[in-house]
Amino acid sequence: MFITLFLLTFALSLILIPESQAYVVRTWAFIATLLPMWALTWCWWTFDASGHGLQMVVILGRSHLAFGIDAVALSLMLLTTILFPICMMLLRSVAGFMTFILLEVLILGALCILDLLGFYILFEASLILLFLLIGRAPYGSLDAAYKIVLYTMVGSLVLLPTLFMIYSECGTTNVLYMTCASNYQTVLGWGLLAVLAVKIPLMPVHLWLPEAHVAAPTAGSVLLAGVLLKLGGIGFLRFMLPVVPEFCVSVFPLVSTLCLISFLFSTLSTLRQIDLKKIVAYSSIAHMSLVTLAIFSQSEFSAYSSSFLMIAHGLVSPALFLIVGILYDRAHTKYILYFSGLGASMPIACTLFFLFTLGNLAFPLFPNFIAEVLCLVSIFAVHELLAYVFCVCQVLAAAYGFWAFNRVAHGIARGPSDISRTEFHTILPLLIGVLWLGTKPM
Repeated sequence: MFITLFLLTFALSLILIPESQAYVVRTWAFIATLLPMWALTWCWWTFDASGHGLQMVVILGRSHLAFGIDAVALSLMLLTTILFPICMMLLRSVAGFMTFILLEVLILGALCILDLLGFYILFEASLILLFLLIGRAPYGSLDAAYKIVLYTMVGSLVLLPTLFMIYSECGTTNVLYMTCASNYQTVLGWGLLAVLAVKIPLMPVHLWLPEAHVAAPTAGSVLLAGVLLKLGGIGFLRFMLPVVPEFCVSVFPLVSTLCLISFLFSTLSTLRQIDLKKIVAYSSIAHMSLVTLAIFSQSEFSAYSSSFLMIAHGLVSPALFLIVGILYDRAHTKYILYFSGLGASMPIACTLFFLFTLGNLAFPLFPNFIAEVLCLVSIFAVHELLAYVFCVCQVLAAAYGFWAFNRVAHGIARGPSDISRTEFHTILPLLIGVLWLGTKPM
């Protein structure tokens, strides 16, 4: 609570700072985003991991608003606070610092709030800031910005009347007190599925994600892949499964079909892409479809495996976007056709690109491998044929990963200079996190 109030106060104070002081503001913004990381590291250190319930619950009197953290939310909050200092190092304007710090406030609030209507408001408020990031002039794309607004609003208009109906019947939308929500499982379930399927995203409501990544700045892509997609996962785990469990069981065939189609379509589409950002974006769709299927399997390891894959993806995918951003800063293009022989001209960058590509395709000794194996174990427990199909389709992930790397790293050397020390230190925390999660004993 105090962390978000501090960040909100700092972000609003930036209104008074002129753009000419952006370099000074970056230092203070970097320090301001480090403070929540230290606070949440202390929370992670003192968190009782032996239990599965909510901890550090705060209830705000008669407003029925409640905040609390569980293991999944704490992991995602810690990941959020790790990514935001990296984003601060990439920004160059006071408006950018203010926008990203406000986004951090909204994301941290959405991850720890226990009220469904409050989650919806914080969830949708981030859309305004995303619209500003993606539709910014002259580098953004208004088409991509309007596309994300259109897709999200369609899902939101399905859920909002349902929330009002639940509030009129139950008197609250807090998950701790929603005892009468079981009478409206079908209506509430379809509303939650509609809005969360857009955010995670699943086919056919996934088209906004590649366009948003292409139009967003590097820091925006890091944030979108690292944290914002995970809001859909925490929505499934915290609100949908506990509140409408019978609906989740009945809708499993539909969700599994959507996840399988999303996985196949995204991996096959990746093989046809020539934009490096779209390649990483479509791979994110494939990973999040596996996360969704593991969540809806509701087996013994479903919550653990899906949350672990979200954390692993939240480290690997932002690192790939950082490397693509470094290439774009030097070559002013993201098209794979214009890169060749970077292994000779950019050996450090290509080594990092290779390591994170291995992580993205779930190579052993990387956290994605552990997470995907656990997800497949969860799926095997409920549907063996579906798990076999996903196992076979993992070959496509290796195909597009190595295809993209080979096109960039090999060939006639005509690439730019290697990454600087500052750029290496920007990626280094993600590399340390990936290696630590991939090699530590479970």
